Amino acid sequence: MKLVNGYLGQDLQLEGSISSKDSIRIDGSYVGSITSKHMVIVGTSGKVKGQIDAPVIQVDGWVEGDLKATKLVEVLSKARVKGKIITPVGGIKLKIGSVFIGSFIMKKIV
Repeated sequence: MKLVNGYLGQDLQLEGSISSKDSIRIDGSYVGSITSKHMVIVGTSGKVKGQIDAPVIQVDGWVEGDLKATKLVEVLSKARVKGKIITPVGGIKLKIGSVFIGSFIMKKIV
């Protein structure tokens, strides 16, 4: 796994659009779109309102918005997700204790 190079700490609040070639971790509050060429992690204290687009998305915090992954979306036990999850077939993991309100779309990758 690639190291996280972009980080939004617990005491930060940000609004806008983030795009990175590297992995991103959100532990603060963020409103807007997030795009990464590697991985986006929303930590336990992280709150995101907006779309996340990355090969791998891991959520253990709060997200309201669509999650679009080309490989995997992992919703961990403390996660609260409201929105649409779009992944390839077999590209989702929901842990016991997580909350998901929304819809799944699984697409076959050609």
